[in-house]
Amino acid sequence: MPRIDAINVFLQMTGCTDSKRMLYLTYFEFLITLYYFIASYVSIIYYEQSVSIQLFTLLCMLIESYILLNITFRIYHKNQFREMDQYSKQLGIPDDYQSKINIITMYHLIASNMFVIFPVTYTILYDSVRVGDPFTFPFLDVLPIKTRNLVIYACKYFVYAISVYIAHIELCFINTTFIYYVGVLKYRLETIVQTIREAVVDNDEQKMKYAVIQHQRLLIYFNTMKIVFTKPILQSMSFNAIYFGLTTTLVIQAIRGYINQTIVSICIASGIAAIINITIYTFYGSVLLDLHDEILRVLFDNSFFYVNKSFKRSILIMMARATIPLTFTVGYIFTINLNLLLKIVKMSYTVLNVLLSSEAIKPHKMS
Repeated sequence: MPRIDAINVFLQMTGCTDSKRMLYLTYFEFLITLYYFIASYVSIIYYEQSVSIQLFTLLCMLIESYILLNITFRIYHKNQFREMDQYSKQLGIPDDYQSKINIITMYHLIASNMFVIFPVTYTILYDSVRVGDPFTFPFLDVLPIKTRNLVIYACKYFVYAISVYIAHIELCFINTTFIYYVGVLKYRLETIVQTIREAVVDNDEQKMKYAVIQHQRLLIYFNTMKIVFTKPILQSMSFNAIYFGLTTTLVIQAIRGYINQTIVSICIASGIAAIINITIYTFYGSVLLDLHDEILRVLFDNSFFYVNKSFKRSILIMMARATIPLTFTVGYIFTINLNLLLKIVKMSYTVLNVLLSSEAIKPHKMS
């Protein structure tokens, strides 16, 4: 089964393949993002601006810090990516996983273009807004060049659009590769289950031993997968939860007229994106928990009174391993599953109600 083009590109970006051209793109992303992060930090610390601009700067700085850490984790785990690539190269994934990866890739392509197009649309629609004003760029205006004419505006707009595309490339990377490697696990387990069925029906001890060996290799692969994705997913879950809470707060303050109304659409769109990311991790984390069920169903639905001791030993080994669920725990803090998503939604709803009903914090009205 051929591998999806987007996955091939992302694996080349890790440096785990023979082609190193895409690895240079990763280094380019890192340098560009580092510049934007430093420029945002300097802007929020040393320059006096309206609170609306400072809050927008804070959002930009959070995004850039997330990208920097994500790229760092990817380069750090290059060897583990190579191991998983070698394991998954000959396997493939279920067809429905391929379509889901294509959907996620298309979503990030559309979302990034929407974030890029919105500022210029805002500039065109409102007569009171001039090129170079706040929120007329896809990113905070951190370049030390004044926007005097449309040519400079277009050049700066293109440069700032790069940061938006980099952010969505990184989000698409972790989302699609996580789904892909879960798909590899599921596809391999399906073949192991089929081997076990054949071994039970044919009373074939060698097939059962082969299934035990393949399952052991799969567990090693799963442990490598946890090493690779634990830090990025922990960071992503924490970042998205914080980011969603922050954007929700800013939307409430904008509705009350305390900050610029333009930030509302930016916050809503990016807040929805944060929830989508959390949903992807929790849904496929739950898929991992259920992968061993089919092995147990096959083994417990059959009786093994008349098999030899060696065959029984292989069956007991498989049963013992399959009773342990493939739990994806990140940072020894929480398990990635749909129950976690439900808890996050409940917490967000509670926080939102508190913010809506609270009159304790009333910032000065600002532009």
